[in-house]
Parts: sequence; structure tokens; C-alpha cells
Amino acid sequence: MDDASAFSDLTPDDSEERAGASAGEARTARQLAMLQELAEIGMQMARAVRDEALARAEAAIEDAAASRRPSPFGGGDLGLVYSRIARAVRQTLALETRLAEGIETAKFEQRRAHVAAVRSAFQERQDEVRDYVAEAIEAEAAEKGTPEKEIERLLDDLDERLEVGDYDEVLPNLPIGDLVERICADLGVTPDWSLWESEDWAIEYEKSLPPFGGNIGADRWRHLEAADPPPPEATGPPPDSG
Repeated sequence: MDDASAFSDLTPDDSEERAGASAGEARTARQLAMLQELAEIGMQMARAVRDEALARAEAAIEDAAASRRPSPFGGGDLGLVYSRIARAVRQTLALETRLAEGIETAKFEQRRAHVAAVRSAFQERQDEVRDYVAEAIEAEAAEKGTPEKEIERLLDDLDERLEVGDYDEVLPNLPIGDLVERICADLGVTPDWSLWESEDWAIEYEKSLPPFGGNIGADRWRHLEAADPPPPEATGPPPDSG
């Protein structure tokens, strides 16, 4: 894994998913606005029916003939008209509620998926660093003839430090080489960097050290990065002696 990037690069790229979610949220917001407008229109109609019913009742008390005056609702049963409008408003409000709940559910699921992705990336990075440190422990033990019990103690110490979160604050962003160096130092282990001389993260770590300060030769990697020597100057044919 290239260690030149920060921990955020380990998190899966969900830019397209976020763009789709934003478009979906905008569409849902428009639908909610339409439902709210429909509900308000329904309420206006219900108020109009109420006013008409009250007006008819008052007119009937004053003059029975007035109850037959022209009505914007025709001669229909106002109770039935009101009932239908009320049912339409209730259905609109119920749909609005379901839509709003769907938005909250989608946001919750999106946040949960993001947290899961970050945790997965963190665990993957921690496991990777743990494997490198364990490799350093076992390599030094093989070279020194360390007893098996001491190797197990060091590995248990390593696992315990990672489990209790001793490096949680630095593990996300600190380069892998620095993490390996720091954890090994805490365990009293001197890592043999030649174990990872083909690993990009180890090369980057060694290049960050002063010349001749690393085990795999920072000067050697700088030399490889040096610009190619210029081509030799072209030489023409020897001058004509005649």
C-alpha cells in the first residue's frame, strides 16, 4: 500500500454515491414542497366548505328561500364534499410524513455506512502495521536466537498496545514507516529495514532520513531518483585533411 497518502485516502471513494444522494435529496425536497402545497390547498378548500355550510345555515334561519341561492359547490351535499376533501388532506399528510421519515432513514443509513467504512479502513491499516512490526520482532529474534517465550511476550505486548488504542491518535495519518519505527522502539525492537526494501512505504521512510542514516540506504534511493546524465555531445566526421 502506498504510504504517501493520509488515512482519508483509505476510506472508499463515495463521491459518486454522495452526488446521487444529493440529487435524491433535492428530488425528495421538491416532492415534500409539492405535498405541503397540496395539503394547504386542501385545507383552503375545507375552509371554503365550512364557510359555505355556515352561510347556508345562517341564511336558512333568516329566510328559507335563501338556502337555495347559487353556491360555488352546486347543490351537492356539503358534508360529503367536506368528507372527501378531509380524506384527501389526510392522505397527503400521511404521504408527507412517510417521505420525511424516508429522508431521515436514508441519512441515518448513509452515516452508518460512512462510519463502517472508516472503521474498516482503520482496522485494515492497523492490521497492516501490526504485521510489519511482528515481522520485525520475529526477524530480530531469529538473528539473536531469542527464546520462543520472549517472542510470544513481545507479540502479546504488541497486540495489547493496539487493542487498548495506544496508537489510535497517530495511526490514521502517521506514515507506516514512522509507525513501525515508533512501535518497535516502544517494544525495544530494532527493525531491520532491509526486510521491506521493495516496499514503497519503507523506501519513503528511508529517504526521509539523513544520508547514510538508514539500513537500506537513503542515499541509494536518492541516487536512483537523480536525473539521467545528459547524452554525450554529438561529434561530426573528422575534418577533411585535403
